[in-house]
Amino acid sequence: MFPSPEARAAIDAERRRWPGLPRRLHPVPERLHITLQFFNRVDAPHERDWLDALAALRFDPFDIGLTQTALWQVPSGTIAVLLPERTPELEALHRATALLARQAGLPAATQGWQPHLTSLRRAEHTTLTPIAEPIRWTVHQVNLIWSDLQSRPPCYHRLGQFSAQAL
Repeated sequence: MFPSPEARAAIDAERRRWPGLPRRLHPVPERLHITLQFFNRVDAPHERDWLDALAALRFDPFDIGLTQTALWQVPSGTIAVLLPERTPELEALHRATALLARQAGLPAATQGWQPHLTSLRRAEHTTLTPIAEPIRWTVHQVNLIWSDLQSRPPCYHRLGQFSAQAL
Protein backbone atom coordinates (compact mmCIF):
# COMPACT_ATOMS: atom_id res chain seq x y z
CA MET A 1 0.00 0.00 0.00
CA PHE A 2 1.58 3.23 -1.14
CA PRO A 3 0.97 6.45 0.82
CA SER A 4 -0.61 9.44 -0.86
CA PRO A 5 1.79 12.11 -2.18
CA GLU A 6 1.02 14.27 0.87
CA ALA A 7 1.74 11.40 3.26
CA ARG A 8 5.00 10.58 1.41
CA ALA A 9 6.10 14.20 1.83
CA ALA A 10 5.24 14.06 5.55
CA ILE A 11 7.15 10.78 5.97
CA ASP A 12 10.18 12.23 4.21
CA ALA A 13 10.02 15.39 6.35
CA GLU A 14 9.72 13.26 9.49
CA ARG A 15 12.80 11.17 8.72
CA ARG A 16 14.87 14.24 7.79
CA ARG A 17 14.46 15.41 11.43
CA TRP A 18 16.37 12.39 12.75
CA PRO A 19 20.00 12.87 13.82
CA GLY A 20 22.65 10.62 12.27
CA LEU A 21 21.11 10.10 8.84
CA PRO A 22 23.16 8.24 6.22
CA ARG A 23 24.45 10.22 3.24
CA ARG A 24 21.74 8.82 0.95
CA LEU A 25 18.17 8.33 2.06
CA HIS A 26 16.68 5.04 0.86
CA PRO A 27 14.02 4.19 0.09
CA VAL A 28 13.23 7.25 -1.97
CA PRO A 29 9.81 8.77 -1.20
CA GLU A 30 8.14 7.28 -4.31
CA ARG A 31 8.97 3.74 -3.10
CA LEU A 32 7.71 4.04 0.48
CA HIS A 33 5.01 1.44 1.17
CA ILE A 34 3.40 -0.85 3.72
CA THR A 35 3.72 -4.55 2.91
CA LEU A 36 0.70 -6.80 3.48
CA GLN A 37 2.35 -10.03 2.28
CA PHE A 38 5.95 -10.89 1.44
CA PHE A 39 7.22 -13.95 -0.42
CA ASN A 40 10.84 -14.54 -1.34
CA ARG A 41 10.95 -15.92 -4.86
CA VAL A 42 7.72 -16.62 -6.71
CA ASP A 43 7.80 -18.60 -9.95
CA ALA A 44 5.84 -17.44 -13.01
CA PRO A 45 2.87 -19.85 -12.61
CA HIS A 46 2.35 -18.81 -8.96
CA GLU A 47 2.72 -15.15 -9.94
CA ARG A 48 -0.10 -15.52 -12.49
CA ASP A 49 -2.24 -17.40 -9.96
CA TRP A 50 -1.57 -14.66 -7.36
CA LEU A 51 -2.60 -11.95 -9.82
CA ASP A 52 -5.77 -13.88 -10.69
CA ALA A 53 -6.59 -14.44 -7.00
CA LEU A 54 -6.09 -10.76 -6.15
CA ALA A 55 -8.71 -9.84 -8.75
CA ALA A 56 -11.24 -11.17 -6.20
CA LEU A 57 -9.96 -8.85 -3.43
CA ARG A 58 -12.74 -6.73 -1.95
CA PHE A 59 -12.28 -3.97 0.61
CA ASP A 60 -13.69 -0.55 1.34
CA PRO A 61 -11.33 2.44 1.39
CA PHE A 62 -10.06 3.01 4.92
CA ASP A 63 -7.88 5.47 6.80
CA ILE A 64 -4.44 4.49 8.02
CA GLY A 65 -2.18 6.40 10.37
CA LEU A 66 1.54 6.02 11.07
CA THR A 67 2.03 6.73 14.76
CA GLN A 68 5.32 5.21 16.00
CA THR A 69 8.97 4.82 14.99
CA ALA A 70 11.27 1.85 15.59
CA LEU A 71 14.71 0.55 14.62
CA TRP A 72 14.75 -3.07 13.46
CA GLN A 73 17.68 -5.38 12.86
CA VAL A 74 17.28 -7.25 9.55
CA PRO A 75 19.74 -9.37 7.57
CA SER A 76 20.83 -6.33 5.55
CA GLY A 77 21.48 -4.16 8.65
CA THR A 78 19.42 -1.68 10.65
CA ILE A 79 16.26 -0.17 9.20
CA ALA A 80 14.02 2.57 10.56
CA VAL A 81 10.33 1.76 10.35
CA LEU A 82 7.13 3.66 10.94
CA LEU A 83 4.33 1.65 12.50
CA PRO A 84 0.65 2.18 11.74
CA GLU A 85 -2.20 1.95 14.16
CA ARG A 86 -3.61 -1.58 14.12
CA THR A 87 -7.19 -1.17 12.94
CA PRO A 88 -9.89 -3.73 12.14
CA GLU A 89 -9.78 -2.62 8.49
CA LEU A 90 -6.01 -3.12 8.21
CA GLU A 91 -6.21 -6.51 9.93
CA ALA A 92 -9.11 -7.60 7.68
CA LEU A 93 -7.17 -6.61 4.54
CA HIS A 94 -4.16 -8.59 5.73
CA ARG A 95 -6.31 -11.67 6.40
CA ALA A 96 -8.02 -11.34 3.00
CA THR A 97 -4.72 -11.12 1.12
CA ALA A 98 -3.34 -14.09 3.10
CA LEU A 99 -6.36 -16.20 2.16
CA LEU A 100 -6.03 -15.28 -1.52
CA ALA A 101 -2.30 -15.99 -1.44
CA ARG A 102 -2.89 -19.45 0.01
CA GLN A 103 -5.51 -20.09 -2.68
CA ALA A 104 -2.79 -19.25 -5.22
CA GLY A 105 -0.45 -21.78 -3.61
CA LEU A 106 1.72 -19.28 -1.72
CA PRO A 107 2.68 -19.80 1.94
CA ALA A 108 1.00 -16.75 3.46
CA ALA A 109 1.17 -16.44 7.22
CA THR A 110 -1.61 -14.95 9.28
CA GLN A 111 0.24 -14.88 12.62
CA GLY A 112 3.18 -12.66 13.57
CA TRP A 113 2.62 -10.04 10.88
CA GLN A 114 3.87 -6.61 11.94
CA PRO A 115 2.59 -3.89 9.61
CA HIS A 116 5.32 -1.34 8.95
CA LEU A 117 6.68 1.14 6.47
CA THR A 118 10.45 0.98 5.97
CA SER A 119 11.38 4.66 6.07
CA LEU A 120 15.17 4.31 6.06
CA ARG A 121 17.78 1.69 5.28
CA ARG A 122 21.33 1.78 6.68
CA ALA A 123 20.04 3.44 9.84
CA GLU A 124 22.80 2.16 12.16
CA HIS A 125 23.77 5.66 13.32
CA THR A 126 20.32 7.21 13.19
CA THR A 127 18.48 8.32 16.31
CA LEU A 128 14.72 8.20 15.91
CA THR A 129 12.40 10.72 17.48
CA PRO A 130 8.68 10.26 18.12
CA ILE A 131 6.36 11.17 15.27
CA ALA A 132 5.19 14.73 15.89
CA GLU A 133 1.64 13.91 14.80
CA PRO A 134 0.19 10.86 13.04
CA ILE A 135 0.77 10.69 9.29
CA ARG A 136 -2.56 9.74 7.74
CA TRP A 137 -3.93 8.83 4.34
CA THR A 138 -6.81 6.82 2.90
CA VAL A 139 -6.02 3.44 1.38
CA HIS A 140 -7.73 3.18 -2.00
CA GLN A 141 -5.73 0.39 -3.58
CA VAL A 142 -3.37 -2.49 -3.03
CA ASN A 143 -0.45 -3.11 -5.40
CA LEU A 144 1.33 -6.34 -6.22
CA ILE A 145 5.03 -5.48 -6.27
CA TRP A 146 8.06 -7.52 -7.20
CA SER A 147 10.84 -6.30 -4.91
CA ASP A 148 14.32 -6.68 -6.35
CA LEU A 149 16.18 -6.17 -3.09
CA GLN A 150 19.52 -7.33 -4.54
CA SER A 151 19.84 -4.33 -6.85
CA ARG A 152 21.40 -1.12 -5.53
CA PRO A 153 19.25 0.72 -4.75
CA PRO A 154 16.45 -1.83 -4.41
CA CYS A 155 13.92 -1.69 -7.27
CA TYR A 156 10.20 -2.24 -7.08
CA HIS A 157 8.19 -3.36 -10.11
CA ARG A 158 4.41 -2.93 -10.04
CA LEU A 159 2.78 -6.09 -11.39
CA GLY A 160 -0.85 -5.26 -10.59
CA GLN A 161 -3.17 -2.77 -8.90
CA PHE A 162 -6.35 -3.68 -7.07
CA SER A 163 -8.72 -0.87 -6.12
CA ALA A 164 -11.06 -0.73 -3.17
CA GLN A 165 -14.54 -2.01 -3.89
CA ALA A 166 -17.54 -2.46 -1.67
CA LEU A 167 -17.51 -5.63 0.41
